Amino acid sequence: MTGSLVVVYDGACGSCSSIAERLSRVLAPQVIVRSCRDPHLTTEFPLLAGVPRCVAPVAVLRGPDGSAEVLRGFRLMWRGAGLVAPGRYGAATRLAVVIVWQRMLHVLGGRRP
Repeated sequence: MTGSLVVVYDGACGSCSSIAERLSRVLAPQVIVRSCRDPHLTTEFPLLAGVPRCVAPVAVLRGPDGSAEVLRGFRLMWRGAGLVAPGRYGAATRLAVVIVWQRMLHVLGGRRP
């Protein structure tokens, strides 16, 4: 697949920032990372208007034909798994473990990522 994946993460969360940056090393499409606190985000990506971005990770999958789709939650993980670059499955699995672990820490700590 060509196109890009715009990953919107909470720039105030160190773990979130690390995960967002590591995605470009394991996914096939171009990964663009943007902070949910960017005041120009909804201007550049109108699809995100009204989507709670700093509560949980969200992404915009842009297709080669110009189409765009907002991905959140389980759907984001599911679609992301299908975007892993050939030969990067081990690194992607390790990153998935980190993501699940961070989610568990947030849930157990009473916070939402």
